[in-house]
Amino acid sequence: MTDDVSPTKRAIMEATYDALHEQGYGDLTIQAIADEFEKSKSLLYYHYEDKEALLADFLEYALEEFMAEIDLQDHEPLEQLEMLIDATVPETIDEERYRVQIALLELRGQVPHTDVYRERYTEIDRMLTDRVASIIERGVESGAIRDVDVELEAELLVSTILGVQTRRLTTYAEFPIERSRAALFEHVQQRLVAAES
Repeated sequence: MTDDVSPTKRAIMEATYDALHEQGYGDLTIQAIADEFEKSKSLLYYHYEDKEALLADFLEYALEEFMAEIDLQDHEPLEQLEMLIDATVPETIDEERYRVQIALLELRGQVPHTDVYRERYTEIDRMLTDRVASIIERGVESGAIRDVDVELEAELLVSTILGVQTRRLTTYAEFPIERSRAALFEHVQQRLVAAES
């Protein structure tokens, strides 16, 4: 968890998460978030004038939480990539996480119509791609990863991960997650692992 978030903001973000879980994006209102907020409702309205502003902040908060979760500097680059795949494409998703991820997918669907969501999702994709590129670059420098086009490989991995996430959420029980995970891990092994000399 990020440490520089105020207790009030954290409480608001947790209430937003709970409301997304309960309502989904389509039925979500700022009142539904206020109902999940344990502190004064007026405090919520003081910080956010509408649902769009609150959800834009929630996306930034969720990104910071996720980036902290995958800050794996103590691990070797190849291990970091595998842990990142595990974090972004887990074997199983519980019902709560599934419902929240569906809500976030619906929110991503609003990007063509809402500038602030477009900005947030652009930032999310860029930061994730930069993180993957940084891991690959460290691997190339250490000799663990073969000399590849770092930006191209990062773009491919992130686009594949996002595609797997979307396909999984839109087909759920029918989606062959084991095959997708195996394909991602196989790509890392076959394309990125440096040949032993």
